[in-house]
Amino acid sequence: MEENIIVRNIRVLVVDDNMVNVMVLAAMLERYGIKADTAESGIEAVERVRSVLYDIVLMDYLMPEMDGVETTRQIMEISNGKNQPKVIGVSATVDEAVTRLFTDAGADCVIKKPLRIEDFEVKLKQYGFIKGEAGEGCPEEECIDSAGFLSLVEGLNYDEGIALMAGSLDNYMKVLNVSVRNILEHYNKLEEIRNTEQLEAMSMHFHSLKGIFLNIAANKLAGYSQKMELSAKEYQRMYIISQIGEYMEMVKEFHHQLKIACDCYNQKNLAKKPGTKMEESEFIKNLNKLKESIDNYEYIEITDLLEKMLAGSNEKYIGKLQEMYDAIQNFQYDEALDILNTMYGD
Repeated sequence: MEENIIVRNIRVLVVDDNMVNVMVLAAMLERYGIKADTAESGIEAVERVRSVLYDIVLMDYLMPEMDGVETTRQIMEISNGKNQPKVIGVSATVDEAVTRLFTDAGADCVIKKPLRIEDFEVKLKQYGFIKGEAGEGCPEEECIDSAGFLSLVEGLNYDEGIALMAGSLDNYMKVLNVSVRNILEHYNKLEEIRNTEQLEAMSMHFHSLKGIFLNIAANKLAGYSQKMELSAKEYQRMYIISQIGEYMEMVKEFHHQLKIACDCYNQKNLAKKPGTKMEESEFIKNLNKLKESIDNYEYIEITDLLEKMLAGSNEKYIGKLQEMYDAIQNFQYDEALDILNTMYGD
């Protein structure tokens, strides 16, 4: 099959306050050799557009402080004429009202979350950025067969999840690893406020969990999270009280099973990495790449580099590399950078 060809270099900005959503979109862009910039808020997105001419902005709808619609409006105001990027709204709910809000603000269109590769590809072709047909990558059946261990996670449609990652089990597992931590974070915050009147705060956590479950193809939990989100938005306190126990138990059990699967995969994956020793010059080169990636919060590239360095580096570096790996898994980028800086003198 003929591969897609990028007609010219394009700059893409991914705007989303959820790390899982960012990783899913970044993995999709990697299929086309596009390395995206990211922004975790509307405010940050506007500042980036002030200094960089982007061709495409993938814009989340619901974000704290400033939502995607207002962010789109401000981006349109500060850019003009041929310098205006194509803004693609990304929302779990795509109806006439949401679409009109985005298009009135200047967006080109709205695409349903989780964004599927075929939908995004249509837009890239429409804008004239690519030509040809999608390349095959990892054969879908082979990827699904090798992911059979994920069948132990009840409620996870892993074949659909891998398809969302353009057939890459490796990228899917990276998203699942981040999801394990994000699910636990929102679960713990909900646990703190489940017996309070903070329905608005609950709604935000339900919304974030819905997005995570959608992106990894845990469809039943995504639907349940949406029901809880809407009920909290409508201040249906009695419904929340009646359902929160069952919902939290389902999330807890799913998280437990997913963590076991991810830990198993991570151990096997590190064990099978080739152990060819890395030359000192190559190690320093990778160390510099690692520093740049940490500065830019590029989770996937950081973990790829660290796994490569762990497999081939001198034993004296293994301890610190593992410390960095553990820090990155908890999104402690500053801590990882501090560890890295100590290695230049070793």
